[in-house]
Amino acid sequence: MKKNKHIFSLAALFFVFALVKYAFIKNELPTSFIVFEVLSFMVILYGVYYLLHCVETCLQGHKEADCERECSKRQADIERLKVKLAAYESKIDDEQKEGVNKGELSALLTACLSSDADNREEALLGHITDHCEVMAAIAYRGNLDEGFSPVAQFGVDEDYTLPPLNLDDGLHAQAVKDRQAMELGDIPADYIEVGSATGQSKPVFIYILPFVGDDNKGFVLEVATFKKQELATLWQQLVSA
Repeated sequence: MKKNKHIFSLAALFFVFALVKYAFIKNELPTSFIVFEVLSFMVILYGVYYLLHCVETCLQGHKEADCERECSKRQADIERLKVKLAAYESKIDDEQKEGVNKGELSALLTACLSSDADNREEALLGHITDHCEVMAAIAYRGNLDEGFSPVAQFGVDEDYTLPPLNLDDGLHAQAVKDRQAMELGDIPADYIEVGSATGQSKPVFIYILPFVGDDNKGFVLEVATFKKQELATLWQQLVSA
């Protein structure tokens, strides 16, 4: 109410001017009349105070409500930014982790491909299953003349007898003859049981990864995954190198 102090001063001045007129009245004024004038001034002054107080309270309430709405809006914006920031940081962490895993996998596969060890195919399957979400994997070894037989497996029922690869027709024959890695996303309903022998659970992607030398000898890896990987591209780069 300090900013309205001049209003009360103005009201007091008006009251003084109102009393000045009685100085020109020669007759003595009754005491009750003077008391009534003073009380009237106090009532008017209180009415002015009450009115100003109500107006100021209403204005302050509107300001506080506007401030609360603005604070709520800003808080909501902050929360949205925090969610976006968390998602962005999580995405960066996943990308960095994926990059590290891909680099590690590339180095391990390169070392295995350069090796002539008897368990090379098994080691390759181990590295792939460690770095990728693999449902099942099979390694075949052989040559183009006699065919390729299974030598290692992952996630396949032990009671299931894995057949050799059919190099007369089919995707395996095409991948081996072309020496080209394949990624299969549109998998037929009967392909898993007949073609890959990985059981009845249907994966999302299947990768056929051949490695055949100039002497027509080598091996083929077949990997079934739950989500898309970059195995075909990575494998082809390593084999070409």
